[in-house]
Amino acid sequence: MEGELWALGAESKIIRAVWQERPVAIKSRVVKPYLLADIDELLRRQRTARECKMLTYARSLGIPTPAVYFIDRRNNAIVMDFIEGEQLKEVAQHADIALLEQLCSKFGTMIGYLHRGKVVHGDPTTSNVIVDPMGKLWMVDFGLAEWNATVEMMGVDLHLVHRALETTHWDRQDTMLDAFLEGYSSVMGAAAAAVLSRMEEIRERGRYH
Repeated sequence: MEGELWALGAESKIIRAVWQERPVAIKSRVVKPYLLADIDELLRRQRTARECKMLTYARSLGIPTPAVYFIDRRNNAIVMDFIEGEQLKEVAQHADIALLEQLCSKFGTMIGYLHRGKVVHGDPTTSNVIVDPMGKLWMVDFGLAEWNATVEMMGVDLHLVHRALETTHWDRQDTMLDAFLEGYSSVMGAAAAAVLSRMEEIRERGRYH
């Protein structure tokens, strides 16, 4: 299937194409020549399979994710919905405060639904949230997601969000973090306290090691 290269990262490349008359994204994991070929193949196969399962499971938890149409096991590739829109990372640069708070609160609820379902995203940054033209948020890139999440794993997820806001949105991080945590806590309820406490503990570890 031919298409145009849409994004290229260290872990994967994404091609925008048309499949059965619908726009799709084809995500394939790139070969890493510095790894032994057998190990590289195993990792790419495992992460591709895990991402497919996680995308589907996250949808069952009420989180908008691209629908998976086909898995190319030979090339470790996934054919899924192409979500038209901008990364939250980009939108945050020009959104007014009211819109930014609304979007970040929704981002928080999405992570909250994941955690309530005992799943962590693994890379919950504003690069992995797409805002479509209608203002709806979509979560993508579940290649590092994990099942049976513990409080420690959830704390790490929140720590990654916090760190991403500090480094990428340093001038708006307080507004974004407050709105994110408000949305997260609205979903997690009383269970949020333990995860937030663990997030702070993890951040303290980083300061002294």
